[in-house]
Amino acid sequence: MKHITPLCLFACVCVGGSTFAEVPSSSPQKTETLQSSPEDLAEVQGTWVRTVKTDAGTYTITKQHRGNETTLTIAGADDRVVESKTSEFRLETTGKVRIFTFFNNRFTAGANRGRTANAPQSYIYRVTGDTFIEVRGMLIDDDSEPAVVTWKRVTK
Repeated sequence: MKHITPLCLFACVCVGGSTFAEVPSSSPQKTETLQSSPEDLAEVQGTWVRTVKTDAGTYTITKQHRGNETTLTIAGADDRVVESKTSEFRLETTGKVRIFTFFNNRFTAGANRGRTANAPQSYIYRVTGDTFIEVRGMLIDDDSEPAVVTWKRVTK
């Protein structure tokens, strides 16, 4: 059985190695990038959850957006925190897609506690009802494999 370290799990399920870039000016279809509206920001607020099954076990990943900050926590089947981080984010719209960019990652629990990763990472996103969808690997400077990640809103 392959052992997955917390950092590997975090990198595999939470952190896509992407950055946002506008369409080059030589492109015939340059698209303007706009900051999000207050409605866009309100739409992503709250707590979102998903479950990931790996060879090492089942993990619950929770992210909470408050204002322009995210807290992301990975917990094992025993509810023990494996890794946690906070980051800042911004929302943008370019062309016909919305972009979620997070940056200034600060690891607060787990093997990477105290580590920071300041470089921005971006993905296409959409919120539909109680579902938050991330589409990674589709932006110009993102060389990672395309992946769709689905979160469900935690309701009280």
